[in-house]
Amino acid sequence: MTALRRVVAVAVIALLGLALPATAAHADYTFYRTSPHVGACWNKVNAYGGVYQVTNNLLNGTSGTHTVRVDVHRPGVGLMSSQTYSAAAGVWKVGAVVNVGIYHNDAYQVYLNGTKILDLAAVGFPHYMQNCQTVVSPSTKVRLAISYGMAQLDALYVGCAAGTYRMGTVAPTTLYHDGTTCGQSRVYKQPAGTKGYDCSGLIYKMFQHAGVYFPWSSSSAMKSGVPQVAKSQIRVGDLLVKNGHVAMYLGDGDGDGVPSVLEATPKWQNPDGSWTGVMISDARPYLTSSSYTAHRVSGT
Repeated sequence: MTALRRVVAVAVIALLGLALPATAAHADYTFYRTSPHVGACWNKVNAYGGVYQVTNNLLNGTSGTHTVRVDVHRPGVGLMSSQTYSAAAGVWKVGAVVNVGIYHNDAYQVYLNGTKILDLAAVGFPHYMQNCQTVVSPSTKVRLAISYGMAQLDALYVGCAAGTYRMGTVAPTTLYHDGTTCGQSRVYKQPAGTKGYDCSGLIYKMFQHAGVYFPWSSSSAMKSGVPQVAKSQIRVGDLLVKNGHVAMYLGDGDGDGVPSVLEATPKWQNPDGSWTGVMISDARPYLTSSSYTAHRVSGT
C-alpha cells in the first residue's frame, strides 16, 4: 500500500469509528457524502484570501464506476480551476494536490456523476476542511474541542484586552481593543459583524464546547491549573503553555514529520487593519522551548 493510500485508508477507518493503532499518522479528511465517499482535505498556504492546497478524494466501495469533478468559480470571471477524476468499483482515487486561489464569494463546487453535491461560497470557507494535519484523537471530547477550534480558522486576533470578545463574541459595531493595557504592543481592530479570539480565549471556548470542566481563562491560569505531562508523552488535545501564550497540540496528521498546533496569535495584518489570528502552526518551536510545558486537561 502506498504511503498516500495508507493515509486515506486510516482516515476512512477513523470515519467508520474503528480502532486506530496508537502510532498511526493519518489525515482527517472531510467527507461531503458516503457510498461512495467524496471529500477533500485543505491546507492553507498563506493568509485568508490567498492560496490553498486541496487534495480531493473518491473512495469507491460500490459496485459501479463513479466520476467526480471539482470546480472553483469566481463571480464575474467564471471558471478558475477544474479537476475531474474517476474510480472504478473498489478503487480509492485521490486527486492531484493543486493550488486553488480562494477569494471572497468564490464558489467551490463538487459534482458526482454530473450531479452537484456541494456548493460552498468562500465567505470564511474552508474553515472546517483545513484538518489534514490533525491526528484523530480517540477521545470524543478532544475531537469535539478540535472541531470547534477548526471552525474558527481565519478568525481575527483581538488581543488580551478584548473581554468576552476574545472568546468569539461577534462585534456589534467596529471595536478597537487596546492590547497595550495588558502587556501587548498593538491596538486590535475588530470590524462589525466579525468574531475574534486571543490564545486563551480560543482554548477556553474549545473545551467549553466539548462539555469539559475548564475554569481557566488565561494562559497563566492554564499553566498552573491544568495537570502537567512530560513532552515526551504529549498527545493530541494536550496544551503547550507558557505565561502569555497557549496552543493545542494536534500531532503529525499528514505524516511528514512536522507536528502541528492550533493557536490564536496575530499572524497576518489584513488590508482593513485587523489581524488574522486562528491558525495551524508548526509545533516544534513549542516542543523544543523550555519556556513551554505540556498539560493534559482532566476528563478528556
